[in-house]
Amino acid sequence: MLPKGERKVLIEGHPFEIGFERSGEDHSLQPLGQEEADAEMRAFLAARGMREDQIPDDRKAMIRGMFSNAPFIEGSWMTKHEGRYYLQYACPGTEYNIYADGVYVSDGPLGPFTLAKNNPYSYHPGGFLPGAGHGSTMQDRQGQWWHTSTMRISVNHNFERRVGLWPAGFDTDGELFCNQRYGDWPMATDGDPWRDPAWMLLSVGKAAFASSCAEGHEPVRATEEDARTWWRAATNSRTEWLQVDLGAVYDVHAIQVNFADDGISVPCPVPMTEGQARHIEERDLQTQWRLEGSVDGASWFVIEDKSYARTDLSHDLVLREDGFKARLIRLTNIAVPYAQSPCLSGLRIFGRGHGAKPDTPSFTAARTGALDMAVAIRKQENTLGYNILFGSAPDKLYHSYMVFSAGEKRIGAL
Repeated sequence: MLPKGERKVLIEGHPFEIGFERSGEDHSLQPLGQEEADAEMRAFLAARGMREDQIPDDRKAMIRGMFSNAPFIEGSWMTKHEGRYYLQYACPGTEYNIYADGVYVSDGPLGPFTLAKNNPYSYHPGGFLPGAGHGSTMQDRQGQWWHTSTMRISVNHNFERRVGLWPAGFDTDGELFCNQRYGDWPMATDGDPWRDPAWMLLSVGKAAFASSCAEGHEPVRATEEDARTWWRAATNSRTEWLQVDLGAVYDVHAIQVNFADDGISVPCPVPMTEGQARHIEERDLQTQWRLEGSVDGASWFVIEDKSYARTDLSHDLVLREDGFKARLIRLTNIAVPYAQSPCLSGLRIFGRGHGAKPDTPSFTAARTGALDMAVAIRKQENTLGYNILFGSAPDKLYHSYMVFSAGEKRIGAL
């Protein structure tokens, strides 16, 4: 593709003024000024016996950027809605839990653009699979708006990610929003984009058992709500199994079976050419398993049998709209590609409990600076977790941060 005119800079990063553009976990890396970044660059070059005048200017900018903690401004996407142009962009870095999509607005496709009030409009820093950056906004045939973005794992490689899909839209003031309050839970795909999920997470923190495990990859890893940790069986035998005990009988409606990659080492099926960094697998591979349930641990019933599946789904979802009663959920007869030992980052179980909906907990929220605030939540009994809601106005609390424990949480996306 050839440009039709002169290139024009539309937006740039401003991490000193825009909190959500700061890098690091929970925006913990503060950007460096020009002099500090230059000093870091000179030290880097000196350690390698190089002088600054030996480096081309474009390379200097790249090296300086390595040490400045500057955000990566990338993944642009434009949406036109009711005569206005919404220029969306990703920041600050794909390897962080706070990878997000921001948005500028203009009356013309080339600007000038103004930062929208609701920012970052796509932001999912907590939960099992955090991150919501480098995305696209689209409308389906029924007129419903959706936003899709990448979600962070970044264990085997910085760019190890998955793709999330969330309901989106425009409010009455034209602000682009995206509902990620329960951003990695099963959600209905029709109706009110702000509707809460029908089923709650039952498995977080529950006891887990297995036929075996590798050191550091105990069964409990599959219920701690973290896609960056996992249970790994000691062998690749199909006799290996993983079991979750919910502690009581519940109405179960959905189960996510989340597999993980753990240092897979297999020979490349084709010769690699010089300079080729990776090979894309094109063969049909299979991920197979059987999912069982029990009320008492003595009698078991099959929930889903994929023992002979021809698909390779690393994140599968089993839905039962009518639900069933179970206390124990067991995954058996597991086989994964390349004959590896199975790894499960999450055997996540959703349904309905028997208790009452908890009240809003006692909490305080205070600004600690121009770009940060601290939220302190008092622990409340019979409460699974807390969704910290914030936004540009009291009636526009479009942002959220899910946590599973009380205490103080810093929010750096202001």
